[in-house]
Amino acid sequence: MQKAVGIIAEYNPFHKGHEYQIQQAKEQTGANIAIILMSGDFVQRGTPAIFAKHQRTAMALLGGADIVFELPSFYACGSAEYFSSGAVSVFNALNSIDFLCFGSESGEIDTCRFLGKLLADEPKLYKEKLRSFLKQGLSFPAARKSALAEYLKEKDIPFSEDFLDTPNNILGIEYCKSLAAQNSSIVPVTIKRIGSSYHETSLSSEYPSASAIRRELIAAWNTQKFLSDTLKNAQPPAVKDYLCALLENETFLIEDDFSLLLKYELMKNTPESLCAFSDMSPDLARRIYHHLNTFETFTQFAEQLKTKELTYTRICRALLHVLLNIPSDLPAISPAYVRLLGFKKESSSFLRILQKNSDIPIITKAADYKKLLPKEAHSLFEKDLFASNLYETVKCNKKSTAFTNDLQKPPIIL
Repeated sequence: MQKAVGIIAEYNPFHKGHEYQIQQAKEQTGANIAIILMSGDFVQRGTPAIFAKHQRTAMALLGGADIVFELPSFYACGSAEYFSSGAVSVFNALNSIDFLCFGSESGEIDTCRFLGKLLADEPKLYKEKLRSFLKQGLSFPAARKSALAEYLKEKDIPFSEDFLDTPNNILGIEYCKSLAAQNSSIVPVTIKRIGSSYHETSLSSEYPSASAIRRELIAAWNTQKFLSDTLKNAQPPAVKDYLCALLENETFLIEDDFSLLLKYELMKNTPESLCAFSDMSPDLARRIYHHLNTFETFTQFAEQLKTKELTYTRICRALLHVLLNIPSDLPAISPAYVRLLGFKKESSSFLRILQKNSDIPIITKAADYKKLLPKEAHSLFEKDLFASNLYETVKCNKKSTAFTNDLQKPPIIL
């Protein structure tokens, strides 16, 4: 009997650490199929992915993935809670995922599950403490960390606050919270991260972070040195060869490539109308409006808008939601579809099992979405299409290449 392990990912870009996770996920769970639910052309920290989704899909398949689906953009670009809830709900709807594997700095699944269940239940004392810290002006992540620490201390439950200082631990807790809240039968499993930390910018490690790879790519491109030997060593061999060939004819994107488009969208809005976008608070909307004359680039403006209460990532997400026209009144959790981005030929039999068991339509040909989806879901899928076509437009303009509509892009098959 085939077993499937699901991995929620961005692969921005794919590297040796991701290959290691897929290998370990299969080994530790006994699964023979690794199903990836990957962000599309924009990612959770509120920026464009450095490479387009179909390119990153090819890298994932070359690096050990068997099937890759796209996480809808309104989940992929949301807060950690919305991102994880949406992704878990998609895996639940597929009805064929046995395990959910995620990387973490701690490698402690019991702690992730315990804290996830606690946050799903939200005890009264914890909620009171959270409200208190938020009123003190702390950002939500900082307030939650302090509220959890105080709650657990008062309950005499041993806990290290350092556990909540690392992004993958935090996301792992969110996955476990979503599994508990949705009463999912999917079993969470964590793989301890090896090599560089999430924010490490050095490529000296055998397993450098995606942040370090992005930094090196940008630096190499700016100096007309497209790929250094060090960067090549950060990729699995097959992925390295693909990436080298890709960069001979392609380019990559960063947030500042969207600066002019973003300013145009911001200029069309008032503080009141900005509040209609996801992740946009009245305070942030006012700050955007009053500082707009000093706008230079996406990153400069986001940095300028930062306050104690408003983190850089939160601001980037809000700005991206304006750019992609993602409103604040999107559906709570229930997914309406999932799109197939790619698969290995030998996994086609399991893909048929997924199509048979799934509670939601699996879109294999994007142009057929109106036939496959209920009318109320059309606008949601069209958000994905718009996001990808905007990304493609900017990429083609930067490299002076021909535009291909996302509706015309078939799944990658290896």
